[in-house]
Amino acid sequence: MWQDCSQWTGHTFAMRTRSAILIASATMLTAATLAGCSSQDTSATTNLLGTWVGTYAFPTITHGTETSSLSIVITKQEGVLLWGTEKWTNQGKDLEAALVGSAAPSNDQITLAEVGGSFNGFVKDSTMSLQFVRTEDPPTAFYVTLTRKSL
Repeated sequence: MWQDCSQWTGHTFAMRTRSAILIASATMLTAATLAGCSSQDTSATTNLLGTWVGTYAFPTITHGTETSSLSIVITKQEGVLLWGTEKWTNQGKDLEAALVGSAAPSNDQITLAEVGGSFNGFVKDSTMSLQFVRTEDPPTAFYVTLTRKSL
């Protein structure tokens, strides 16, 4: 199997040494890459439970603008999975909708869905920066920043 090293020429020795270094480097690089690509996230899930409040303006289909307060209450959280309610005022009427969604494993993004629309955005400390899109009639879209009122 192994040849006597005294028979190797300078060229053969250099080639085998280079090959050994390349194989060792590739093995180490592969191991380091795979360690960085672990599917298990060891970071703790951010607690999003509580009441998040803010105000926003949105365009109406009749080319008007309306302003409203918004409250998102996250009532249940299991890991990254979320349940709650959205409360807002539209043309003087207090409205409410059920929400379901999830946070990203990185804990910095969130998506919440309701019938006919969804919120998508970012979470940092006590702030949610969200985009809302509704495609039902009448459609609308807006951005809102919510701050945590309570846990």
